[in-house]
Amino acid sequence: MRHNGTRHVYEYWNALRGQKPAPARSDIAPAALGPSLAHIFIIDADDVPVRFRLAGSWLGSAFGHELTGHALTTLLDRDDRSLALRVVDAVRLEKTVVLFDLTARADPERHLDMEMVLLPLAGMPSRLLGAVHPLGTPFWLGAFPLGPARITGVRLIDADRPLFNLANRPTIALGGNRAGRRRPAPPRPFRVIDGDQGVTAAPRERPLLHIIDGGRSNGERR
Repeated sequence: MRHNGTRHVYEYWNALRGQKPAPARSDIAPAALGPSLAHIFIIDADDVPVRFRLAGSWLGSAFGHELTGHALTTLLDRDDRSLALRVVDAVRLEKTVVLFDLTARADPERHLDMEMVLLPLAGMPSRLLGAVHPLGTPFWLGAFPLGPARITGVRLIDADRPLFNLANRPTIALGGNRAGRRRPAPPRPFRVIDGDQGVTAAPRERPLLHIIDGGRSNGERR
C-alpha cells in the first residue's frame, strides 16, 4: 500500500474484524476514518449493476460528478469493467482484500495514478467498504475532471498476515493495451485455446516445432 490513507483504512477495518472474516457495516464509525473519510465508499455488491451506496466528497470532486447511486463501473474504463465485477464477487464471497492500481486521465496531457482498496463487510445484503487515494496532488485536480480509470495492477492482501510481510509481493501488472486498444500483433507460430484443448499450431509452410505425444518414439513425428 503506497498511500498512508489506504493503509489507515485497511488497518482500521482489520482491527474491527478481530478474529472474524470481516466486520459488520454497523461496526464502522465514520469519524474514526479521519482525513480518509472523503475518499471512502460503500458499494452494494449484490446489486445488478453493483452500485455506490455512499461515496466520499473527494471522489465526486475528482471525477466531476456525484457517484452515490451510480454503478461502480462508471468509475472504470469499459475494458476493465468485467474484471472489476469478478473481483467484487471474489471479495464478497471469499472475504478477501484486493488492492487495485489505477490510472485516470483528465485529458491527453493530464493523468493521475491512484490506488483503490476493496474490503469485505459481514451481513446481508452484501456490501463492501472501499477507498480511493491519489498517488500525488497535481495542481489541476478538481478543475479538470478525471475520466474513467484504467486498472493497471491488482494485488491480493492476506489480512491474517502483517503488512510488512507483504512488502515485497509484486503487483499483478495488467497491460495497458487491452480489449480493442491492442496494436496488431505479429504472426505467432502457436495459438492458445481456452479450456482443455491445449495449443494448436497456426498454419505454416514449415513448423518451428514438432509436437510429440507422450510415450511415442522420436521417429513418430506429427
